[in-house]
Amino acid sequence: MKKLLALCLALIMASALVPFAQAEDVIEIEFWYSFEEFMREPILADIDNFEAANPGIKVNASYAGSYADSNQKLLAAHAAGNVPAVQQTVQTNISTFAENGVIYPLDEYIAANNDDMSNYATGMYQAYNYNGKQYGVPAFCSVCPTFFYNKTFAEEEGIEIPKTWDDMDAFLRKATKKDENGNTIRYGLSLAGWGAAYFGPIYWCNGVTPFNEDKTEVGIGSERAIEITKMIKGWVDEGLVKWFYGSGASNTMRQGIIDGTSFGGFHTCAVYDVYKKGLGANGWEVGTAFQPAGETTMADLGGSGLTLMAKASPEQREAAYKLIRWLTAPSANMIIVRATGYLPVTTDCLESEECEAWLQENPCLRELYEHLDDVVAGPSHPMWGDIASKWYDALALIFLEGAEVEPTLEALVEEANEILADSL
Repeated sequence: MKKLLALCLALIMASALVPFAQAEDVIEIEFWYSFEEFMREPILADIDNFEAANPGIKVNASYAGSYADSNQKLLAAHAAGNVPAVQQTVQTNISTFAENGVIYPLDEYIAANNDDMSNYATGMYQAYNYNGKQYGVPAFCSVCPTFFYNKTFAEEEGIEIPKTWDDMDAFLRKATKKDENGNTIRYGLSLAGWGAAYFGPIYWCNGVTPFNEDKTEVGIGSERAIEITKMIKGWVDEGLVKWFYGSGASNTMRQGIIDGTSFGGFHTCAVYDVYKKGLGANGWEVGTAFQPAGETTMADLGGSGLTLMAKASPEQREAAYKLIRWLTAPSANMIIVRATGYLPVTTDCLESEECEAWLQENPCLRELYEHLDDVVAGPSHPMWGDIASKWYDALALIFLEGAEVEPTLEALVEEANEILADSL
């Protein structure tokens, strides 16, 4: 009897230990994301699918704030040694994070899994490469700017969307509406003055370069930059273009297009679903177009990729790379595309039957997808974020407060070049 009792006790103890042993086999990883609330439900549901397919991995996904907030949070977490395993990272921050040892190169994981990275859109993939190492892959990527417009207005009023910047003035004069007193009641175009990814490509495609060759001086105050700034200022002063800047600017600009007080505007294709539903609620149809061509045909790569953290454990990084592969596979990529307006990031996704069905439902997106090879990395420099914020402020002074173009840009260039010099 005593032996039987001892055996029963041993079995009970052993069975009680089993869950703890299993728990130790589960790798928990933190995933910090920044996608907006309206996008989250289907994407987070797909992360549940990932966990079901990978029972040894537990993903704790949490909203880390806007990209800017998430990046600041990540730097603080890196200093404290308490980092997530994977984060949504904007490509313009790759150089800064790589230089400071915040993110970990993916090359060993790519090699170990024999991943064919040529499947990714070239410009998107190269945007996450720094000094010959691959620090991330594109996942939540957008065309910046995407030209959103009211397709119903365009068809009813015979308004042609400009294909080049030479066509823009004539377009603005036809798309803008004014009352009998000359006050604008519908702007031809809204421009997002809070983000260089939205207005910067206007300069880049028209011959302005962000930096000189050795990145010791900025080009955003060059003669060509002055010409473009004066061109935009003329349109703003005449009431053809509305420049948005400051707190709440994104929502305000977006609502103006939805309500019909702007014919269209430059934004990110990531909010396609918002414009589609918003205009649809008013009985209108959304249209999208690639930015007009200048000296070149191009747009900035917006959105974000997925990166691994250097201070995560090797086991966490390995598990996190599995999540990255899952979220960039065609089926998951299409979940992201359908939930948002983000782009297909691989050839496999772009050529899938599901993607073609999506384009049949949303034919206005086809032009964007045809230009994926013209979507390129934005300016890459650890101090670009600081310089870009100075640029926002300078243009706001010019377009919204009447500051003179040349002296304002001269002051901007002096300050920006000092930032570059201090970073050497």
